[in-house]
Amino acid sequence: MSVIVYDRKRELMHADSRATSGHSYPIGAKMKIHNITTGKCNGALLGVSTRTPGMGEAFKEWVTEGMSKEAFDPNFSQLEALLAKVDNSVYLFAGSHCPSGPLVGDFFAIGSGGEYALGAYKACGDPFRAVEVAIECDPFCGPPIVSKQLRTPDANQPPMIRRVIRLL
Repeated sequence: MSVIVYDRKRELMHADSRATSGHSYPIGAKMKIHNITTGKCNGALLGVSTRTPGMGEAFKEWVTEGMSKEAFDPNFSQLEALLAKVDNSVYLFAGSHCPSGPLVGDFFAIGSGGEYALGAYKACGDPFRAVEVAIECDPFCGPPIVSKQLRTPDANQPPMIRRVIRLL
């Protein structure tokens, strides 16, 4: 299925790309981390773990369109998702239209490889390596690893402003 991690300190989300459709053999690769570019979660990162093809994209649309209770697809209860907002708050979706959070912590891991990633992170402190370990241990996870940076308001400043701030 997946391994998706979010490192709050580095504001980075990493995920494997293996598409399995619920089986241990790969059927290709897919994007599991999505940028939310409109709506009330504009600028957020969304990592979705599901065994149903197309469900991650449908869930992304639901989040983008405002996460209304009425538009919640009951099939979404079969997925896990991490939502990292621009203020670096993190929310977990696991079987409900109501997210859990904001969560307290610096590292979060979901998917079938989540436990491997959490253990690896505790041992080495490197979120990218944690995903590599999950890929090595879980037949439902596979390369390539995709990484996306959360675009916080400070990260979106023009380069000249950042240089001036550093000089001060």
